[in-house]
Amino acid sequence: MNSRVLPALNFIGCLALTGLVVIQWRKELASGGAIAGLKTELAAARSNAAEEAKRRVSLERDIAVLKESIEATQKAAETSAREFEEKEQLNSSLETELTAARGQVTAWEAALKQRDERILALNADLAKTRARLEEAITRLKGADAR
Repeated sequence: MNSRVLPALNFIGCLALTGLVVIQWRKELASGGAIAGLKTELAAARSNAAEEAKRRVSLERDIAVLKESIEATQKAAETSAREFEEKEQLNSSLETELTAARGQVTAWEAALKQRDERILALNADLAKTRARLEEAITRLKGADAR
């Protein structure tokens, strides 16, 4: 081979190697950019996952509080229903007693009315008896005076 061909071939080889290095460097640069983008996306995904985990914990806590509130409300409703039933029974018994008491009051009023009528009748009889007694006393005094 000619001594001039070797430097030319060397030059071409160096250019080819330089081209390969540049192509590799560009691929490395593109890969680095892609890796940086993926790392950014991974960090964002991890941040979102952490936020979602916090939100999930918060929602689970809210659900637990809501369940406790529902249980307390159900217990209060059951207690209120029992108290209402007891009050209904008491109301029913009081109404029955009130009806009986009204019946007794009516009977007492009738008895008082009869008593008042008897008192008036006895008072009228007493007035008649007094009038006869006074008449008898007047006759006796008139008889004594004669």
